[in-house]
Amino acid sequence: MLSSVVNMLESYGKLLSFSLIFLRLKNMFNGDYLLSLSTILNQQDFELLLCILWGIWTDRNKVVHGGSPRQPAAIVTYAIRFHEDFSRARQVPSPATVDSNQPPATLTPPTVQQAPKWQPPPNNCFKLNVDAATNVDQKKLGIGAIIRDHNGSVVAAYSKVVQGSFRSDEMEAKALFHALNWASQNRFAVTHIETDALRVSNALSFVSQDLSCFSDLIMDVRCLLSFFPQVLVTHVKRSANQAAHGLAKFSLGLDDDFCWIGEVPYPIFSVVVNDF
Repeated sequence: MLSSVVNMLESYGKLLSFSLIFLRLKNMFNGDYLLSLSTILNQQDFELLLCILWGIWTDRNKVVHGGSPRQPAAIVTYAIRFHEDFSRARQVPSPATVDSNQPPATLTPPTVQQAPKWQPPPNNCFKLNVDAATNVDQKKLGIGAIIRDHNGSVVAAYSKVVQGSFRSDEMEAKALFHALNWASQNRFAVTHIETDALRVSNALSFVSQDLSCFSDLIMDVRCLLSFFPQVLVTHVKRSANQAAHGLAKFSLGLDDDFCWIGEVPYPIFSVVVNDF
């Protein structure tokens, strides 16, 4: 295992901003190489190295499950962006400087109502959040879906791009259709679904005789919902659907579908962290 990891890193060597002594690493026992690197590299480079190792492992799992391998440069770029997002998310803002010459404020600040945040489902349940985004100029529809458990842990996430121009309600209905199709094909036991598309949520609650394209999409969604017994579909504010929205926007820059299993997608890392 150690030799295979070192061989992978050696092939990535030219892409790294720091150097590694690969011959020395190959002669170490399992575990010793990380301890050695922690004394050689500074904290930032060591954290980046761990992110690259994680990126390699993620790509390996993707290939094992039938996906296509990414180029080394793409994995390194993925790791760098993930590390940058992680570094920003853990930064604590410094407290505001207090001027001792100023008298204390006597006015009571106005009460600001906080926007609703994502809430985890009940124990042993799984919540699917769905959203859509569009690029009118390129005629692209981006779809984002994320499934989390009662602990807020990411079970799976999905980004998909679809060509075409759609009305707002059709766009949201298509997003839900593709998200449900993905979840059913992967046999994810979804129990709760949230969307910030009020018309889609309302349409699923009432039988309509409308013959429009939107009505046809709602019928298709109902068919897919039959694969999830007793699933609950609810409408939420956009502020409680930020993770799915971020994945939908990320989809607009993709050429192929992208799926994450058991990991936090790097485009929405800070969103998932801040949901709690």
